Amino acid sequence: MAEAAKPPDFWNWLGAAISLVLGLWLLVAGWRTLPLARGDLLVADHVGPMSYSTPLIRVSSGRRGTATHRTQDLWLAAIRDDGQYNYRRLYRPARGLWVDDIDRLDRDQQVRFLVDPDRQLVYEATSRGKTFLAYDDTAETLTGGARRSFLFGFGLLAGAIWHLWPLASRYWRERQGAGEANGG
Repeated sequence: MAEAAKPPDFWNWLGAAISLVLGLWLLVAGWRTLPLARGDLLVADHVGPMSYSTPLIRVSSGRRGTATHRTQDLWLAAIRDDGQYNYRRLYRPARGLWVDDIDRLDRDQQVRFLVDPDRQLVYEATSRGKTFLAYDDTAETLTGGARRSFLFGFGLLAGAIWHLWPLASRYWRERQGAGEANGG
């Protein structure tokens, strides 16, 4: 009696490989999203009223289409650890956060920003004992985004392992059986 043809494993292997790659990518993205410690941030001081813009940012969200949110574009020059100024760059608060009352600064009012120059992100803005944007709010927002990436990344890795385990164990059993048949 002829043995029934096995369904091709190509699609299972391909799906597992895609899940594995996407899962690893999400884990790396989550790791990069984690907030920096306060001591690792640079200071960017600004005196007096500042010009800024509030562009509408469009973000692709896969099947759901695109999502939009407003942000603030702030041009700041940060001070490096060696006391040198970095050139003026565009910085933004984390998604969903806002530097409040930035349009109501007095002429001689100094505002201290804590920024991450690599991601061009504003973590904190304070002036005269008032907090316009709190470090804790930024850290909480970034940590929440990292947790979501970790959750989906680990989920995709678990799915890949769930699909790969039976395929790999069958492959090793067949290989072992072929080895015994040739060696016996």
